[in-house]
Amino acid sequence: MRHKQRIAISRLISDLIKSDEVISREEIAAYNKIIRSFDISPEELFEAQQLTFEDAIQFLHYMSREEQQRLYATLSTAAAAGYGCVAKEALLLLAISACLNDKTDKYTLLTTETKGYRTDDKYVIYIESDYMPVINEEIQANYDTIANLLQLWNFEFIYIPKLSQTFRDMDRAYLYDILRYMNPRLSEELLDSLYERLTQFTTESYTRDYLAATSKKDYFYDIEPSLLMNIGVSLLPPATASQRERFCVNMLAIRLENETNSVLKEIHRIIDNYENLISEPEYHRPKRIKGLFRYHGFYKQLFDFLARHHTNGEENSIRIDIPARRIWMHNMEIPMSATQLATYVFILHQTFCTHHCGLIKAGQSRPLTDKEVKRLGETYRAICNLFRDTPIVGERSYMEEVTNIRGYIARVRTLIENLINADDITYYYPKDSLDKSMYHVTIDPMKIHIQDLGKEYLFADYPIWKIINN
Repeated sequence: MRHKQRIAISRLISDLIKSDEVISREEIAAYNKIIRSFDISPEELFEAQQLTFEDAIQFLHYMSREEQQRLYATLSTAAAAGYGCVAKEALLLLAISACLNDKTDKYTLLTTETKGYRTDDKYVIYIESDYMPVINEEIQANYDTIANLLQLWNFEFIYIPKLSQTFRDMDRAYLYDILRYMNPRLSEELLDSLYERLTQFTTESYTRDYLAATSKKDYFYDIEPSLLMNIGVSLLPPATASQRERFCVNMLAIRLENETNSVLKEIHRIIDNYENLISEPEYHRPKRIKGLFRYHGFYKQLFDFLARHHTNGEENSIRIDIPARRIWMHNMEIPMSATQLATYVFILHQTFCTHHCGLIKAGQSRPLTDKEVKRLGETYRAICNLFRDTPIVGERSYMEEVTNIRGYIARVRTLIENLINADDITYYYPKDSLDKSMYHVTIDPMKIHIQDLGKEYLFADYPIWKIINN
């Protein structure tokens, strides 16, 4: 067995034992037995602390079938030790079994860092990057059946069109009062804009805009219809004294077939597998909360993403006035030239409005394809034309602009560093990704406001983004 596979096994057994937040004598005995059985060293146990659950599953794909079966049997025994296999342990085992036995790429394990995530939330969410009529029609026709089946086992079924319908069915004055409560400075115009976002949100937008942006996973940008399950949270302790501990949420994506009753078949399969794993049934009578605003777990995270933003001039925000060609950061106007401002907006666009989540550095991370070069050039020219009296004539190659863009970025950084007095100015300026393969900006996109022809937009709602990304 390889070194990386022993590290991966360490990650899995650690998450399994910690998942129910109780560590029994029997679990520690099972843990020690696994360590001896797979000949895992203390150094490998230490390395496993920085490994994500997603990477651990990937490493285990290269084990032989016999080794995988032995590992799963050992993990199942460990989960049953002590007080039996509880819900959180059953979810992990369900995901491990699905991924190790997958020969058709039906299952994908994903790990993303999170803040304030409730570990007791159990969701099954329908996701898609493009609308699929057959599957949506099935869900709409069988929504109550699907939701009730899952809720009997304490899972909540999330279907975004139903959530948007819930906001539409709420008393509008009540919802507006909630938005004002969240931010008392909201203007009536912005209230109307936020109401429209909440009531018109789609599954495609949730998948491509929310999941892709918050998880930084290209996977969600172009995904076939799938069910997404939250299977638990991993804690990654700090590797050095200067670092902080990280909480990572683990999700299992289950690809659906484009056929009749594919959702119901998969829901029954999930429930059957889960029921066979868990030691004590945890049946719940389905109940629905109608007409009230839910602000916890999944609902809180999604609502904060859609509705969280700040008024003009507030600290820790960015305001861009396109006609005036001016930009304010942290209550301070930054005297950028038109080209510097266009370059900065270009990086904002590449960070928050594309699946790359940043501006790829040509030739450093990997060679750009002809299609990418053309797309980047078109986007950069479109944004530059926002800040020009006359459109750019001719098509100068994006590759010819790369050197100039790097220079503009350096000058923008210097301006921000010299003028802004904030606790962390790195939120504002373009910085390198961890592997130095791209430029990106880390400020919350809901704190970026665009003003054009007397109307104010949230960053993602500004019309040019939709034109550029079509």
